Formats: sequence, C-alpha cells, structure tokens
Amino acid sequence: MESVKIVITSASYSGNKGAAAMLQSSIQQLYDKYGERLQIILASAYPDEDINQIPWDFVELIPVKPKHQAIIDFPLAIIYNLFKKFSIVKKLLLKDRLINAYENCTLVIDEAGISFADNLSVSSNISAFVRMVIPLLIGKPVIKYSQALGTFHKFHNRFVARLVLPRLDLICARGNITYKNLTEIGIKQNVKICADGAFSMQDSVYWKQYVNSRCREDIFFDATIVGISISSVVEKRCEKNGIDYCGIICRFISFLNKKGYSVLLIANAARINNPSTTNNDLWTGDKIFANVEKKELVRWFHEEMSAEEIREYIGKCKYLVASRFHAMIGALEREVPVLLIGWSHKYQEILDMFELGRYATDFSNLTIEELIKNFEIMEADTNNIIKLLKKHHDTVVESSKENINLISQRIDKIMKKES
Repeated sequence: MESVKIVITSASYSGNKGAAAMLQSSIQQLYDKYGERLQIILASAYPDEDINQIPWDFVELIPVKPKHQAIIDFPLAIIYNLFKKFSIVKKLLLKDRLINAYENCTLVIDEAGISFADNLSVSSNISAFVRMVIPLLIGKPVIKYSQALGTFHKFHNRFVARLVLPRLDLICARGNITYKNLTEIGIKQNVKICADGAFSMQDSVYWKQYVNSRCREDIFFDATIVGISISSVVEKRCEKNGIDYCGIICRFISFLNKKGYSVLLIANAARINNPSTTNNDLWTGDKIFANVEKKELVRWFHEEMSAEEIREYIGKCKYLVASRFHAMIGALEREVPVLLIGWSHKYQEILDMFELGRYATDFSNLTIEELIKNFEIMEADTNNIIKLLKKHHDTVVESSKENINLISQRIDKIMKKES
C-alpha cells in the first residue's frame, strides 16, 4: 500500500498547548485510519523544542520561519510553478526542504487556531497568505483544520483572504460566526462547520496516572478549586488599553480565597527556560503568583506541560476562568463550567455550541468588579451550565471528529486517483 504523506503547518508541540492538542488529535485519528502507511511532516516554528516532545516516530520535523517562507520559499514556489517542466530547474528547487516536502506529499493540513482576522496584525495575515499559497503553487491540495477566520472588514485582510481561501480544497470553520464571516465575502462552496479539533484529543493513561499521583500527595487538591488559565496575549492586549491584567487577576484570586476556593494557575502556552513571552505564559504566571496574598491557597507550576496533562488538571477544578482558548476547550470537554476573558469571536462561537455564549467577555471590558460579577453569575447558574455541557458534549465531539472524516475522504480520493 502506498504511503499517506501529510504536511502539517501552523502547529507545534512546544509553546501553545492548544496547537499541541490539535496536533495530537489529528495525528492520532489519521494513524487510527492509515496505520503504518502514515507519514507526517511537521513544518514547525520551534523545531529545537519540538524534537523532544513529539510522541510519534513517523513524524519528521522541518524548521519553518515566517521570514524564510516569505523571502525564500515563496519566490521559490513561484519559480517552481513557472518552470516545473524543466527537470534541471525542478531538481534544483527540490533541494529546499519545504518545497520538497510539498512536492512529495498527499495533501497539506493547516492547523492555525485563527487566521485572516481583522484583529490580527497585517504581518500575521500576510504570513497566513504565504503559508497557503506556497503549497498551492506546488500543486497540492490544502485543507484548513477547524479554525476561526474573519472578520474581513479591513481591506488588506479581505483582499488576501478572497485571493487564496476559495482555492483551498476545504475550510473547516470552527463555528457559526466564522461560517458567517466567510459567506459575507462570498466564500461558501468549500466550507464545512467542524468543532475544534482538540475536542477529539484522546486522553492519556500515563498523564492521568501522573496527575492523580501528584494530586494525592498534595493536600491542596482536597479543596474546592477554581482554575485560572492566564495568558501573555491577553496581558499584552490589556496593557495597550491601560488595563492591569496581572493586578486584576491577583485581586480576583484574593476574592476567591476569601470565598473559600483554592486557585490553580494554569499556563496553556509554555516554553520552559525561554525569555520570550510569545506562546509563553510562564512569565505572566510568575508575576501573578509573586503578588498573591495567600500563596498556600494557590498552586502555580512553572512548567511546560503536555496538552493531556493540562486537561487532567482542569478536570480537578470546579470552575475555570480562562484567557486561553484551548484551556476553555479542555474545560468544556471535561464538563467544567468556564468563564472567558478573551479577544476574538473564536471564544464565543465555541461557547455558543453549548448555549453558553453569554459567558464570554472581551478583555477590553476587564475590571475586577465585572470579573467578580460575572463569576458570581456563573456560580449561581452552575447546575444549568452543567446540564448544557452534558446535553451538547457528544454532539460537539462528533463535530470535532468530522475534521478528520472529511480530510480522510479527500486523502482516499487522491490515493485512488494515483493508484
């Protein structure tokens, strides 16, 4: 049987553990279907860190940096497209590892969490455009794994989105808001709604046993716990708006402690021993923990955890207050009531799947008074929230699995055509 070679881009195991959860989910499901035929090439922005975290021996790493893609790979892909019939030129171009990977793959899966959005920077949207165009120029089908897209009100974003998105083989829209954003700019034919891929990430027996063992040895976990997923991204956005994110979280922790809750701080993006705050919440967590009043009622692990490990800790919480998208996904999957402090429609469209969209708030409205008020509303509505989580859980998980169902249909079609 022929190998199934998939290039996955815009994801990594290190850094953002939401990306790691999507990776684990997609690779596991593809492996369940194709077994030893499956070969994965991960185009990683953090190859030196990822190499020690990949749990699969059939995953090959290719280092990919946005600047290199724009300055080197993009022009090479254009030349490839124009002169691929000339064997000497083609042979030279295939010395580039990314071009070679695309030339020899079955299809490309883009696993960005959000792309082509007005609230992303111009450089981010141009980079997303370049990532999509390179494999298209090589002649390979590209699929967007479940993600948020839009809005498309800004001219530059609407222009590049309308240029490239209709040419993709499939766009898995993460929810109704993304679907609506796409249809508003005339993109509908190649769009399907699929819940976030992390909903269908399988639990790990190893990490379950590890976390349970660690919790048994710490009396802290005998208390009623509120998890707080902190975010360097939300901290930066708050800072630009003159909002003291860390200070508000510290005051909120004091409020929770006085109510009898213990607090578990969670970093859903971490790059251990790295001074950068990009995809790294460890420094935000350190600042918050340094200023909490009653440290004995708070747990903060300055560690880089796996996506499965983080989900196990979230399952120990009665509530989660989240600034990271995939920490929210973990709570919803574990049926833990969750309150959001976010920065995009991507939070609301997922909560809407559980009829819980009212528990998403924008960072620009963050004050200690509003945070306490919203938490107490959630607290009072706990029983109804849990009913809604149970009501919609299985449907959302099945919608998440539809990502790989649709992708495998396209893989099978390609393989049949080539055989």
